[in-house]
Order: sequence, then structure tokens, then C-alpha cells
Amino acid sequence: MKINSTLHVLVFCMAVLMFSMPFATLAQQNSDRGEAEGTAAQDAYTMSLEVKAAAERDASSNFSEPFWCIGGGGAVTGLGGLGAIIGLRIGQILDPPPQDYVISFSPGMICGFAAGNCIGLSASIYGIYNYKGAVPSERLIGKSPEYIDIYTKAYQRKIGFLRATKAGAGAAIIHLGLYVVSLF
Repeated sequence: MKINSTLHVLVFCMAVLMFSMPFATLAQQNSDRGEAEGTAAQDAYTMSLEVKAAAERDASSNFSEPFWCIGGGGAVTGLGGLGAIIGLRIGQILDPPPQDYVISFSPGMICGFAAGNCIGLSASIYGIYNYKGAVPSERLIGKSPEYIDIYTKAYQRKIGFLRATKAGAGAAIIHLGLYVVSLF
């Protein structure tokens, strides 16, 4: 059939519009819903980033660097030394030193000393990092449970990182100082 009359063209256009309109409306509704869900997810993500930034900023401002560098470093050094002594004793039991010298160390004692020191240092740094300190409650008053959860996790992660790094740096400085003192 040849379409040559104006009536046929108008009927064809009406049929196309009639059948395509519901699909266009459905597509528009799904697009609006997707934009609303995308906007809500974007807002939640943005809020999450803002809360994390605020928590990290508060953790940095509440952190006592000299205390954790000196006190934490001393604690790490002490626990590392305790681990070294225990490792030395275990090495002495497993591999006794030769009896021909007044002061002698066996390879097992040296390995035990080094392993005990590493275990003591690592365990103390791990404990300092995972210590859950108090979160400032004045920042959480009147906030939503999601805000409190995000803020608490970010604050504790940042404060743990700061404690561990400063205690490790303090322990390194103390170890270096003890080494220099032992040379004299």
C-alpha cells in the first residue's frame, strides 16, 4: 500500500504518538527516580567525607604529641626490652652457650634476643594503635546514629595512627640514644 494521502500520514503519526507516549512517560519516571536515588547517595557520600574530615581534624587537635612520643616511645622500648630478655632466655634454654668462655652467646640466644625484641616492639605498637580511646562527646550531641558511627570510626582510626607513629618514632629515638650511650 502506497501512502500518498494526507489522511494516511496523519493516522500514522497519531499511531506513533499514541504508542510511544506511555514509553516516554515511563522512561521519564525511571529517570527522575534514578536521579533522586543518585542524589541521595551522593549526598550521603559527601556527608560521610565531611564527617571523616571533621573527625580527623578533631583527632589531630586533641592529640598530645610529646606525651605519646616520650611516654609511648618509652613503653614501646620497655616492652621491646622485656621481649628481648625473654627471647634471650628462651634461646639460652634451647641452644646453651659453650662453657669455655666467661661471657658467650650461642646463635640461638642471639636469634631469641632479636626475635623477642621484634615481637615486643611490634606487639606494643599494635596495642597502641588498637587502643580505643574516648571520643569527644560534645561533637556527637544531637547527631544521627550514622554520623556518630562514621565520626567514631574515623576519629579512632586517626588517633590510633597518630599514637602508633609517634610512639614508634619515640622508641626509635630512645633506641638510638641507648645505642649511642652504650658506645661510651
